[in-house]
Amino acid sequence: MELFAVFEEACEKVRQAGQKIRHADPKDGMKEKEGAFNFVTKYDTMVQEFLIRELGALLPEAGFVGEEGDCKKEKLSEGYVFIIDPIDGTTNFICGFPCSAISVALAVQGEVQFGIVYNPFREELFSAFRGKGAFLNGKRLTLSETKLEDGVACMDISPYNFELRDQAMEMAKKISYHCMDLRDIGSAALSICYIAAGRCNAYYSLKLCVWDYAAAALVLEEAGGRILKKDGERLRLETGVAVLAGAKGVLEKVLEVLGE
Repeated sequence: MELFAVFEEACEKVRQAGQKIRHADPKDGMKEKEGAFNFVTKYDTMVQEFLIRELGALLPEAGFVGEEGDCKKEKLSEGYVFIIDPIDGTTNFICGFPCSAISVALAVQGEVQFGIVYNPFREELFSAFRGKGAFLNGKRLTLSETKLEDGVACMDISPYNFELRDQAMEMAKKISYHCMDLRDIGSAALSICYIAAGRCNAYYSLKLCVWDYAAAALVLEEAGGRILKKDGERLRLETGVAVLAGAKGVLEKVLEVLGE
């Protein structure tokens, strides 16, 4: 199957997966994983298993890297690899806060070729195919150049990593003097996609895994934005890495502010 056709079919599979959580009881089968306040529900596992089965049928030669279970060992630099976060924003899901997303990216020889981020509670599907642009429910997204002070900055206060929280809060304090306001919406994938949609103009996190950002990063890049490591270097498919996302001018300002 042609890769763009795989992308189109994958969008439909992600929508189908979204229906499995849209009307679910999030506290059913809830348990804690490693780390403080790091939760998983039976729906995380259910959605990941569904996507592995359905996407595997579309592209049988592909491997998988996913957040749940023993699905983290595939080499991202070789062949076709689907990168899955079945519910990005599980705490939001558990608490009934409608800001969670299913995230799917396909990497080919270490480079993401398409990304899909779907919030079933708002029925918003962000998608991008490399070289063909970024879209929200079929409407093209084009990022306008803006300034940090002209919008809201999103952040991650490191809820699972207490050793990083003080540093995250110090970063928040610095940035707060240079933007309209701060938000932690609890989903890295949606935060990054919201930059592409013009709802916020920057995002930072001190520690993300590849499934948190792989799909959303391509959406942002195809809309005209950038995602970097905290030191300003290009972000590749890495886990446990600090990231900054935004328009070029905004990122330059964020790096300047954090360096003060």
